[in-house]
Amino acid sequence: MSVLKKMTGLGGGAILLFLTTASAHSADLGRPRSRPLDDFAPPLERPAANDTTWTGLYLGGTLGQMWGAGIASGDIGNYTFDQNGTVGTVFAGFNLQVGRTVFGIEAEVGTGNVTSSTATGRGVLQSELNSFGSMRARAGLLVTPALLLYGTAGLAWSNMDFSIGNLNTATDTLWGYQVGTGAELMLSSHVGVRLEYIYTDLGKQMFGHTGLNNGYDPDSHTVRAGISLKF
Repeated sequence: MSVLKKMTGLGGGAILLFLTTASAHSADLGRPRSRPLDDFAPPLERPAANDTTWTGLYLGGTLGQMWGAGIASGDIGNYTFDQNGTVGTVFAGFNLQVGRTVFGIEAEVGTGNVTSSTATGRGVLQSELNSFGSMRARAGLLVTPALLLYGTAGLAWSNMDFSIGNLNTATDTLWGYQVGTGAELMLSSHVGVRLEYIYTDLGKQMFGHTGLNNGYDPDSHTVRAGISLKF
C-alpha cells in the first residue's frame, strides 16, 4: 500500500511538472521576440547591417559645386579669371580595412558646366571645362563601425578650352594634384553615402592661340555629395 502511494505521488509530481513547463512555454509563445540591441542603437553607432567590414570594391557617383580662380599670363598680359559651376563624377575604388583604419585607392572621371569670362586688352578671355579626373589614395579612421572620416590625395587632370576675343579656341589638358577630406556613412553592407571637399591645383600650362601664347594656371575648390555601391 505504501508502494502504491509512492508511485501515485511520483506520477502526480511528474504530471504537475509537465503542466507547469507547458504553461510556461505557451506564455513564451505569446510574447514578442526580443530584438538585438543593435536595432535600438543610433544609426551612426549601429554596425552597417551587422557587417562592419569596409574591405572590397565599390562604384558610385557624386554631384557638387566647383569654384576657383586662375592666372592667365603671357602675350595678353597678366589677368585673374574666376570660374565656377556644377560638376558630376563617376568613381570606382577599393578599400582595405585594418582594425579601425581604412586604406584605399580611388579613380574618378567627370564633367560639368564650369566657365569664366574676363575682359583683357586683346579681347574677352573665356575658359570652359570639358572633362576632368583623378587617381587618389584614401586613408581614414572609423569613428563608429559605420562612419569613416578620411583624407585623400593624388594626381589630377583637366581638359579645358581657352579663347581670346575672336581668336581660335585652344584646347589642352592640364595636370596637377588634388587633396581633400570627407566623411562616408555606410547605410547598409552595400550602400554608402559621402560628403567631401576637394582642392585641385593644376599647375601652369601654355596654350597657343593664333599669334599669341599664354600660360594658364587654374586652381579650384569642390564640395560634393555622393553615393556608392559596395561589392
